[in-house]
Amino acid sequence: MENLPESPFSDSALISSLCNISSSHADMQQNSHDLDGLTPNQLVLLLHDSNLRGEVMYQLIKKRDTCEDLAPLLWNTFNVVYMLLLEVISVYWKLSPPTLSMKESTRVCNALALFQVMAKNPETRKELIEAKIPCYFYPFLKPSGDDKPLEYLRLTSLGVLGALAKFDDPYGPKVLHFFLETEVVPSCLECIDLCDELSRKVATLIVMKILMQEKGMSYCCATPERFYSIVQVLYRVVQKLTEKPCLLHLMYVIQCFLSLSEVFKFIGPSEAFIRQVPPQLFDNTFKDILRDDHETAWMLQVLHSNVYGRLFPPE
Repeated sequence: MENLPESPFSDSALISSLCNISSSHADMQQNSHDLDGLTPNQLVLLLHDSNLRGEVMYQLIKKRDTCEDLAPLLWNTFNVVYMLLLEVISVYWKLSPPTLSMKESTRVCNALALFQVMAKNPETRKELIEAKIPCYFYPFLKPSGDDKPLEYLRLTSLGVLGALAKFDDPYGPKVLHFFLETEVVPSCLECIDLCDELSRKVATLIVMKILMQEKGMSYCCATPERFYSIVQVLYRVVQKLTEKPCLLHLMYVIQCFLSLSEVFKFIGPSEAFIRQVPPQLFDNTFKDILRDDHETAWMLQVLHSNVYGRLFPPE
């Protein structure tokens, strides 16, 4: 046994290898434009160099639409996921009180954007969930007032979760189970209630997708408190949309209410639920933005039928 060669995976071999990578590209630190001509394979190896990592992440993001194999390349290259997680956790201590600069936020957002690339790929989406990687993004979901650097982190984190929320693919049920197990819904409800417009919209989309799944509905209706906490947040969203209408966000909210109303489809809705359905959905408040959206208008008709037992009265 003593005649065996030194393991290629020893600490000294790894450190030597990484030092070689860094030194061979030291000149690139002086001119980041030298990275433009590198292939994704070459760039991914440079993520090990903390001095180059920020620019390398940016260059990889630029190539995400042209490199079909970027997601498995990121996941399968030794230590890359670990390096990206280092970027994510490096700013935890700056979250409360918020002291994050825009430059620091942008760098972490770039790391999150590469996780989003992996979240969109069916193969690596499965790996992310099995390794529970999204849990590292949850600290960014906490509302933080008007702090823009944290808002960008929050929005990008929600983008990763939104990319994972494809429940109709073969691994979809496992993703849904992970979301429910790690209580994504309460975090999204906080974002819907307290965060900026874009974060509210993406968080509503995630909740909508969860409510459209049978197990998601079962989770959300498991207790009256959980059910009505969702309904009340959606009610407040509609109030905000009356002031600044957004068709896409309104569609997400209507679909959420429609899914929740299915609980009462055969037994009749409770008075408590009826009181929490915003009347603005059924008057002329959103008439103009719904004029050409027949699908959403029909969803409103079905919601009205589920709530009141009849379709809209003719105008």
